[in-house]
Amino acid sequence: MNNRTTVIVFLAIFAVGIVLFVVLPFIFFRGPSEPEEPGVPPPSGEPADVPTQGVFRSDNGGRTWDPADAIEGRIGSIAGFRIRRLIPHPTDPDTLFAATESNGLWESRSRGALWAQIADDESMDGGLAPMADVLSVAINPDDPREWYVAAYQDRRGRLFRSLDDGNSFTEVYRTPSERFGVFDAYYDSDTRAVWIITGQGGLLESRDRGETWRVVRWFADGLIRMLVSPRNEAVRFLVTPEGRVFRTEDRGASWVDITPNFRQFSGATAQQAWFIDSDGNLYLGSAYGLLRSRDHGDTFTAPPLIVPPESLPVRAVAAHPAEPFRVAAAAANQLYRSDDDGLSWSILISPPGSSITDLLFHPTDRSVIFAITTSR
Repeated sequence: MNNRTTVIVFLAIFAVGIVLFVVLPFIFFRGPSEPEEPGVPPPSGEPADVPTQGVFRSDNGGRTWDPADAIEGRIGSIAGFRIRRLIPHPTDPDTLFAATESNGLWESRSRGALWAQIADDESMDGGLAPMADVLSVAINPDDPREWYVAAYQDRRGRLFRSLDDGNSFTEVYRTPSERFGVFDAYYDSDTRAVWIITGQGGLLESRDRGETWRVVRWFADGLIRMLVSPRNEAVRFLVTPEGRVFRTEDRGASWVDITPNFRQFSGATAQQAWFIDSDGNLYLGSAYGLLRSRDHGDTFTAPPLIVPPESLPVRAVAAHPAEPFRVAAAAANQLYRSDDDGLSWSILISPPGSSITDLLFHPTDRSVIFAITTSR
């Protein structure tokens, strides 16, 4: 072996030694570059233990937020569900419902601290299924054991009735054709009637707990939302998927199309989020921004929200039931609150998530606000 070969072999052996005894131990056995403090989350956009979607609750008027999504009796949460809306109980201020897409109906009797699924044990025989797409809940305020749940299940819209506080359900209506939903339900306490709307354009009423139904009117378009004035239940609004709105002031005997009254605002028929407060004022969040009507939709004006019109869609609006001058509005993931009927606004800390899709004030505790966020 000549000198050149000897040098090459020596260098190769030396290089292998460096890898084995220096590089590999450094890669596989090195400790942290600096001490890890207990309780400090890893660097990231959000804390590791806080979900970026789901239900959140603020106990201080929106200054801070905590997840409100734990499942009662087992490990897990409803944060991974797509929650369509939060629905307050009419007589128990600490109880609310979460209507989910394809994960059924959930109830919390603890201000959102713990949730339990409401489903029929005999769901395969016509009851409310755990995987139903729930769209609305209506409860008789004079007998809170009487529930009506609008859901899409087994390719049809259905209305389920419970007479035992949600322990069991009976189907009392289904759409005649597949692929059409029952989108909303309302219990009229004055006439003791149940009202529903369908994707086929049907507005129907039952005065015998769903045993028989009367057609109030068939609309040319499907119907996806029904709003009723808390001050006067004869005043109602029906919303179509195209953003048109029809109003009745006589419980459905006559109807007026009020769409032209807000269509002048560019984008007002797109990405709509409707809300009606306890005084009967109508709010519309949309691609335009925020609009309000104080005269049952005859005229609309834009409250001076500190977001330029047409810059961000307002996807959620709410007002406090006992103090309707307290208003909250969400534009994307930004949250605003007014305590003077929309004249001035404060910017609140938003709960985690890329978009706020629903807001709800606690009916008796003004400091508590609920929000639904989504990561999409």
